[in-house]
Amino acid sequence: MSGSGRQHEELDSSNGPHVAHLRRLVWLLLVWSFFMTLGVAVSISLQFILPRPSNKVVPDKSNHPELITYDFSESTDRSADGSVELKWKNVKGNVKVEVQEDGNYFLYLQVTLENLKPNVTYTVKLDILHETDKSLKSEKTILERHINGSRSTGFMGKGFLISGGTILKVTCRPSVRLDKANTYLGIIKLS
Repeated sequence: MSGSGRQHEELDSSNGPHVAHLRRLVWLLLVWSFFMTLGVAVSISLQFILPRPSNKVVPDKSNHPELITYDFSESTDRSADGSVELKWKNVKGNVKVEVQEDGNYFLYLQVTLENLKPNVTYTVKLDILHETDKSLKSEKTILERHINGSRSTGFMGKGFLISGGTILKVTCRPSVRLDKANTYLGIIKLS
C-alpha cells in the first residue's frame, strides 16, 4: 500500500498545477449542475402551482382581414353610352356587390376580353354608387384602365376608405364578350 501511495504523491508533486486546474473544473461542473438541477426543479414545481392559460383562441374580427371574392357572371344590355355593366356571383349565386360596413378596404379587379378587335380601346371602370331616393347615383370612379393591344386590364387594385351601404359597379365600354375564367373582383376589409 505504501508503494501505491508513493506513486500518487509523485503524480501530485509533478503535475500539481494541472491537477489543481482539473479540480477547479470539477468544482465548476458540480456547481453548474447543481444550479441547472435547481432550475429544472423550480420549473416543474411552477407547472403544478401556477394555473395554465386557456388554449382556446377566440378570433378577433377587427384584427383580421376579411376577403370576399366575386366571379364574373354576365353582362347587362348595352346602355346609352355603349357600355355594359358586369354582373357578379359568389358562393350564394348572383349578387349585388355592396360594402356592408364602414372601413378601410383593398379592392382589386381584373377584366379579360374573350376576343380583341383591332384598333379599339376598351375602358373598364369601377365606380362607387350610393342609393338616393330609389335610384343609384354614381359618386366617383375609383379604378379605371384602358385595354388596347392586349386582352386584359391586368391586375388593378387600390386601398380606399369606404362607408357602409356603398355599391360597387364595374362597366366596360364598348360592349364585348368577356373571359369568365379570368374576370374577377375582390374586396379585402383591412380595418
